[in-house]
Amino acid sequence: MPRWVGLLGSWALFVLGIGLASFAIAGEYINTRDTKRLERVAMIDQMIAEKHGDKAGQLRDTEQKKTAELSQLQGKVADVAKQTDDLPDTGQTIVVSTEEHKIYVRNHGEKIFEAGCATGKGTTLAVDGRTIVFDTPIGKFHVRSMDKDPLWVPPDWHYVEMARKEGMRVVRLNPGSSIDASTGDPAKKRDEGVWSWFGGKDSGPVLKVKGNTVVKDYGDHVEELPPGKVIVAGGAVVIPPVGTPQRQFKNVLGHFRLELGDGYGIHGTDEPDSIGRSVSHGCVRMGDADIEKLYSISHVGDEVIIY
Repeated sequence: MPRWVGLLGSWALFVLGIGLASFAIAGEYINTRDTKRLERVAMIDQMIAEKHGDKAGQLRDTEQKKTAELSQLQGKVADVAKQTDDLPDTGQTIVVSTEEHKIYVRNHGEKIFEAGCATGKGTTLAVDGRTIVFDTPIGKFHVRSMDKDPLWVPPDWHYVEMARKEGMRVVRLNPGSSIDASTGDPAKKRDEGVWSWFGGKDSGPVLKVKGNTVVKDYGDHVEELPPGKVIVAGGAVVIPPVGTPQRQFKNVLGHFRLELGDGYGIHGTDEPDSIGRSVSHGCVRMGDADIEKLYSISHVGDEVIIY
C-alpha cells in the first residue's frame, strides 16, 4: 500500500476523533447550560414566592376551604329539607326581597299582601375564633312556629358587640360563681381576704345566680336584678346564664313572630325607623301593623323564599 494512503487514513481517523470529541464537548456544554438555566428558573421561582408568597398554595387552600363550606351548606340544606318534610303544604308563599326591603305574600299565585321590612346589615363580628356574618339568609324556608309577644334571648355575640362598642370587656356569670359588682372581676369568698376582716358587711356586693335568677348579694341581704336589662359590673358587660329572667328581653321583637329556624325569623321591632334598611342581625323586621296583618294570614308550613 502506498505510504500516502496510510497517512490519509490516519488523518481521517484523527479528524473523526476531533469531531467526536467536539460533539461530546458541545453536548456536555448544552447539558451544563440547560442545568444552569433550570437552576436560574428555580431561583427566580423562589424569589417570586418569597416576594409574593405561595400563591399556588394559597389558591389550593382557598379551593379546599370553599369545597368544605359548600359541603357544609349542602348538608345544612338537606337537614332543613328533612326537618320540614312533615310541615303542611299551605299553598301560600311569603317572599322576602332583601334588595327592595319588601315582603310579599302569594296565595295560590295571587298576591294578597305587601309591606316594607328591614333585613341583615351584612357586617361581621369575630367571637371566640369564628366570624359571625349578620346577614339575612338566602334560600327557601318554612314557617316552623308562630309566637305572640315573643321574648328575645340574646346570643352571646350581642353582649360582645355591645361591649366592644362601649370599649368594655365581657365576663360570663355561671351558676356557682360570683362576680365583684364594682370591678367585674371574680369575687373572693366571704371567708377570704378582707371579707374575713369585716364579715362581708362593709365590702362591696357581688353578682351571683340564686335559684333561677341573678341577684346582687350585699352580704346581709340580696336584691334580684331587673329582667331584660343589660348588667354592667365596673368596666365589664356581664353575660347572664340562659334561662334567667335577666337573659330575656320583652318587646324587642314586637308582638308577633314567624319562626324560620336556626335563630332566624320574621318579627316586629322596637325600632320602627329601621324599616326599609339593611340594619338587622339577620332577621326580617316589620312594623307593628304590618307584622300583625302578616301574622293573621300566615300558617305553620307556609313556604318562605328569601332572595
